[in-house]
This record gives sequence, C-alpha cells and structure tokens, in this order.
Amino acid sequence: MLVVKIKSKEEIKANYSGSIAVVPSRYRAGVAKTSGVIAAAIAAEDLWAAKIAEAAANRSRAKGLAKVSDEEWRRKATELGAARIGPGMTANADKQANNFEPFRSAVAALTLPARTADPIANVDRVRAVVQTMVDTKKAQLG
Repeated sequence: MLVVKIKSKEEIKANYSGSIAVVPSRYRAGVAKTSGVIAAAIAAEDLWAAKIAEAAANRSRAKGLAKVSDEEWRRKATELGAARIGPGMTANADKQANNFEPFRSAVAALTLPARTADPIANVDRVRAVVQTMVDTKKAQLG
C-alpha cells in the first residue's frame, strides 16, 4: 500500500505565514502582466450563471455562512474591514463621484409636487425619486 506524503498542519501553516512577505509583490507583478481579463470574464458569463444557479440549488451560501459565527464575523469585520475601508474609499472617491453623477443629475432635474398635510399623498414625492433612480440604472445597463 502506498502512503500519501503531505506536510503537517504546522508545516503548512508555517509556509503560508512565511509567504505573506512576498505575496503582495508577486501579486502586483502578476496583475501587471495580465491582459484580457475583462473580455475573458464577459465570455464566461454563461458558465458564471450556471455556477451561480448550481450554488443556489445546493444552498452553498447558507452552508458556508453556517460555518461562521456572528462573533467571528464581527471580529473580522472590525479588525480587517475597518482598517481597509478608509483607504479603499479614498482610492475610489473620484470613481464613486463619477459613477453617481448620472443619478445625481437625474434627481436634480426632477420637479416634485408640493408637500401636503396628507402623508400618504407625500409618498408620491418619494415614488418619483425612486422611479428616477430605477430608470437611470436601467438606462445604464442598456
């Protein structure tokens, strides 16, 4: 009988931890020499849709979520997410402003009916804004 040789859990963890110092530069180098990513992703749309449908049918998301506690999620969101969100927002401030501009312009062009004493009638004001946002999004998706 042949025995499969595999590193111990401790060796695997040590190798993983040891690679942390070199992975960011290797990642950057790999990204720099990559091309055609967007076209390939678009071409794979049918495969993506099939795999999403398969994951939904298998309830893969629920199974994965069941493996994490609220406390673990909260801890990681606090430690990792809080540290990343500010720099990420700073790096993308121009993109956010440019991407939101069609929505801002569309809402700014609205003429809403005057407020009334009837709160139900005032809902029509909200509906107009929501409909404008939905129409703008649909127009962007073509």
